[in-house]
This record gives sequence, structure tokens and C-alpha cells, in this order.
Amino acid sequence: MNQTIIDTIAPRLTELVIKKIEMLTGDWQKPWIADMTHGLPRNLRGTPYRAGNVLMLLFLSEIMGYRTPVFMTFRQAKEEGLNIRKGSDAFPVYFWKMYVRHKETRKKIELAEYYRLPKEQQKHYDLIPVMRYYPVFNLGQTDMQEQQPERYARLTAKTEPKNYSDGLTCGPLDRMLERQSWLCPIRLEYGDRAFYSPSLDRIVCPEKRQFPEGAAFWSTLLHEVAHSTGHLERLNRSFGACYGDADYMREELVAELSAALCGALLGFATTPREENAAYLKGWLEELNREPTYLFDILTDVNRAVRMISERLTGEDEPDAIPAEAA
Repeated sequence: MNQTIIDTIAPRLTELVIKKIEMLTGDWQKPWIADMTHGLPRNLRGTPYRAGNVLMLLFLSEIMGYRTPVFMTFRQAKEEGLNIRKGSDAFPVYFWKMYVRHKETRKKIELAEYYRLPKEQQKHYDLIPVMRYYPVFNLGQTDMQEQQPERYARLTAKTEPKNYSDGLTCGPLDRMLERQSWLCPIRLEYGDRAFYSPSLDRIVCPEKRQFPEGAAFWSTLLHEVAHSTGHLERLNRSFGACYGDADYMREELVAELSAALCGALLGFATTPREENAAYLKGWLEELNREPTYLFDILTDVNRAVRMISERLTGEDEPDAIPAEAA
């Protein structure tokens, strides 16, 4: 069932990311997410979308020229008295639903009931993740502007972007550095290289004062933090045998998209790493060759961002990444 759904929606997601990367090949210094002045993707009720859907819907909004990343299902539009414009294409939003089944009796119980069981009893149950998806339409694909002009104006009004010029502060990440609370050591030292060493399980990054823009420092650090989630004792991803091989190139895309999603959730845009500009063509070739390549990437991105999010929110600070957003 999961593979059938993946095969159904992967081509749409892949087509979107191909278009985005093609836009970057002309100017790789453009940010992964060009405009966040309308906030993160959400539905008409204001409920935010989660995981890789955040990236996909932000990419979609930019490429299609939507004024705001507000989306809805066909049914939600009808309930609001709105019409979907003729010829509009829906876009798939995916999620995982967890089923719980007893290993011997095969009896199913609700997930909430499973979590209330003692740890010993939980061992008698299987957790079965099942993928689901539903098609959504952007606000701009409806007639709200004509039917409900005041509401449309409110939803499409730009929010004042955070000031992430020189002297950028980012509470959750600043605290993480100050407390050295990440899962591996992070060393800030004067130099011209940022890297993660899997063998030493250590991140090295130039000092913040070396970066001409504050967001560039945080983008670089998030990229290396994302790499470190792939350590053998964490998410156990392959880093590749040597620079430039297929696994190395794949891991770079995981880190790029993980940093882009974390940056969006924290309120600033990240740009592709300069040395990764050479990979844009390779990523396009892989995406064109195998549509499910992206879905595997997004699975790893979701896991990495969740790990980063959980570490930041574990500090109980109000401006950390919301755990449910990851």
C-alpha cells in the first residue's frame, strides 16, 4: 500500500524539486526558499503543515506565483462557500498514520491506548506505519478574492520579516552553542572550512564574525548539524566512500534540504553551499532518472529535522522550533 502511494505522488514531488533546482542552476546564490513574508504553509484554519510538506508547498508557492502558502482540500473549499477555478491542478500532501496490532491475536487498538500501556505490554504489539495523502489547492486557485475580499486581503497580507541582517541572533541555536547541548561537540574556530567529521563525531565551523551576513553563518552551521544526525549511532546514513560519489552527493542533498527546512521553521532562508553548486546537475540527473529518489531523500530529511527539533525544544524555550512542525 505504501509503495503504491509513493509511486503515485513521487513524480509530482520530483517534478517540483527539479523545477526548483533548475532555477538555482542559473544563480546558485539564490536561497532555497525565496519568500517567507507570508509565513509557513498552513490550511484555512491556520493549522501548519508538517515535515517535508513544508518545503514542497513553499517551493510550489514560489514556482506557481501564489501570493500566500494557504491551502485547502476540495471539500474544505466547498464548506467555506468557495469554488476551485476551472483547470486548477491539486498538489499532494502526504502523512503517515500509525496502526497498532497485537502480534498474536491481531487485534487492533488506538495509538493513544497503546501509549498508555506499560512498556512490557507494548512489546506485544506491532506499530505499522501506513502512508496516506490528500490533494490540496492554493488559495489563489479559488474565487475567495471575489467572494470574500476582506478575508482574502487578511490572508494574503505580508508579515514583517524578522531582521536577519548582520548581527543575526537566533535564540534556539545561540543557546545550543552557548550550552554545547548538541549531540556532538561543535567547535567554532577561525578558518575557511566548515565540516562534520563522522570518525571524530565533531563539527567544526568558522566563527560567526567571519560571515558577511548572519544568516550565512546559521545556514552553514545547520548544514553541518544536519550531517551529524547521520552518525552511525543516530540515523545511520551513508556518507559516501569518497568526495563526489553517489552516496556523498545524496548526503549533501539531505543536508541542504534539512538546513533549508530548519531555517524556514526558525525564520530565515538558507542558500546552497558554494561547493554544492557543482552537484545541482547531478541531483537533477538522479531526480530525472528515478522519481522515488526524492521520496527517500525527504524521509531522511524529516528524520534529521525531527532530531534537531527535538533537541532544541528540549531546552523548553519559547522561540525554539515547534516540535509538531517537524
